[in-house]
Amino acid sequence: MLKEARLNQILEAVNERKYMSLRALMDLTNSSESTIRADLIELSKAGKIYRLRGGAQAINNESFSFELSLEDKMGIRLAEKKAIARKALTLIRPNTILYFDAGTSTYALAEELDVPGVKVVTNSVYLARKVISKGYKAYVIGGEFKSSTDAFIGPMAQEILSRFHFDIGFFGTNGIHLEQGCTTPDVEEAAIKQKAMNQCEEAYILADSSKFGVITSVSFHSFDPEHIITDHIEKDEFKNLGILEAKA
Repeated sequence: MLKEARLNQILEAVNERKYMSLRALMDLTNSSESTIRADLIELSKAGKIYRLRGGAQAINNESFSFELSLEDKMGIRLAEKKAIARKALTLIRPNTILYFDAGTSTYALAEELDVPGVKVVTNSVYLARKVISKGYKAYVIGGEFKSSTDAFIGPMAQEILSRFHFDIGFFGTNGIHLEQGCTTPDVEEAAIKQKAMNQCEEAYILADSSKFGVITSVSFHSFDPEHIITDHIEKDEFKNLGILEAKA
């Protein structure tokens, strides 16, 4: 197969299915692993796909239910997440109790954390380690552990969360939609997010610009523009609604 035809076939498959593994693309094009890796690098540099550790994700993923692993998400939109984290940091007061939802946007906030006297509760072991390494006290809720997203979920996790009351919480999301609100592919993770948000005096969604207009399987919070922090807004329907922009 000619290279141009193969690249087009890969792009069409990724856009149609929203995510394709490396093995699936090798089988689809009858190509070697090294060839597909080179193709994904080229398509990623051209801004046509997101290249992940084990495959590729569509950029235009308005209805996307596949849950990427934490490892894959860590490599996406790093500069944007850092800008969002720095904006979120300005909202944190000294000596408060914080909740950090499992996720890469909240992990970026943990990396930037620099507020005296705060304590962090989280459902992420990975995130807790980062907080502790910076000299803060962290508490990790228990429950069923979902290794792909490094998140504790389930009834036990919800019961533990009910004992806490947080001054402010920060949450990730897979999609933000005007009607469907904030969504995630996993019903159990949606329930944990919802429960933790109910325990917060204030709760903010951290989401880069690619999340807007996207709907995944389960809604966990209504659209609340004044409690969303993003790097910048690209889509017109979300402009001038009071969303906090890091680059505004």
